[in-house]
Amino acid sequence: MRKLSPSAVQSSPFQIARSRLHVSSVPTSLPCREGEFSLVYSHLEAAITEGSGNCIYISGTPGTGKTATVREVISRLEDAFRSDELDDFIFVEINGMKITDPHQSYTLLWEALRGQRASPSQALDLLEREFNNPSPRRVPCVVLMDELDQLVTKNQAVMYNFFNWPTLRHSRLIVLAVANTMDLPERTLSNKISSRLGLTRITFPGYTHEQLMKIIQSRLEGVPGNVVDADAVQFASRKVAAVSGDARRALDICRRAVEIAEGDAQGDPMTPSKNGTQDLTRRGKVTIATIKKAINEATTNPVQQHLRGLPLMSKLVMAAVLLRIRRTGLVESTFGEILDELQRATAHSSPALPGMAQILNSGLQGTPGAAHRHLGRPSYVHTAALDLVAAGLINLEAHRAERSSKLRLAIADDEVKMALRDDGDLRAMGLGV
Repeated sequence: MRKLSPSAVQSSPFQIARSRLHVSSVPTSLPCREGEFSLVYSHLEAAITEGSGNCIYISGTPGTGKTATVREVISRLEDAFRSDELDDFIFVEINGMKITDPHQSYTLLWEALRGQRASPSQALDLLEREFNNPSPRRVPCVVLMDELDQLVTKNQAVMYNFFNWPTLRHSRLIVLAVANTMDLPERTLSNKISSRLGLTRITFPGYTHEQLMKIIQSRLEGVPGNVVDADAVQFASRKVAAVSGDARRALDICRRAVEIAEGDAQGDPMTPSKNGTQDLTRRGKVTIATIKKAINEATTNPVQQHLRGLPLMSKLVMAAVLLRIRRTGLVESTFGEILDELQRATAHSSPALPGMAQILNSGLQGTPGAAHRHLGRPSYVHTAALDLVAAGLINLEAHRAERSSKLRLAIADDEVKMALRDDGDLRAMGLGV
């Protein structure tokens, strides 16, 4: 029996392809974000050189290369320092998903600046003194605040301080705030405060299918054996771009497709196909059919199945949340705004399905035929929203379906899109996702 040595296993084209397609794999260069890279680099380089503070707010949906671009910029700036082309600077990364309390951000920043541990309250006092007093020997500090959406507090003090400190004359603090929400500063700090802080804004749009193709192809460059068809890459890219433009999802789908192809290749190569011939050229190769299989696996997970099996009113609420996100670009809405989206849909209901408008109207109003009454807290939608909270599909402020209650998805929006995009009832009611 033939045995593969560890080196042979490691050099397998499938193993190489899977490794390079992994979302945690760091590519040698980041394609399709050259413009955004240049913007971030130039702002940081200028602030470090001039010894000035700056706050750069970077927003975009998940998987659009925000954090990866910032890390590449930092890496290049560190190269510039090592070659004496740039002054020294301190870099610290604070990830909102990796700390249990937003106030721990103060502790992490103080430790990066002074190498000393302090409680959040002590660190806050020390940082206030540090940034308000001049120090000619102060080294510029660059802070990457990733997953900023997770650092929101009741009185917004953490976000305010990190946005305000760079404006202080002597701080030499440069904050890179990365978030999924475009207007998080306005929603949390008020327009007046956020405009005074003078944030530099850079938006990362979702990738187009051409960009996704380039990203995937760059990962596969140099992989021996040509295990992934170009048509398969294009098909995966188009599918993902149509839903989200999320590079991580595209890479995950292609990586899973490679795993499927690898499993096929490990079957008996001498097994004949149904027509009696041997399909050796396609065995172990990622084709459009393999990508379809990988996508099908991704869309038949328990969350997708649960979404497809929701009652009509619950589906309507989920679809309205998606439409609201698409309309405003904001991940957070109020329950009242979702009701407004549902009311708009009534006007778009198909004449071929007159019952749908009646269902929607009665669902919105709590009593059939009350389509023109002001929306208060409709009983059917209220119940559906609370059911969705209980199922872990949406987050609703204080678990109360009041018009002013803040509401957001508790799962990825493209999960909802993929589950409900083929729902005929939703499309007929003007709520196709």
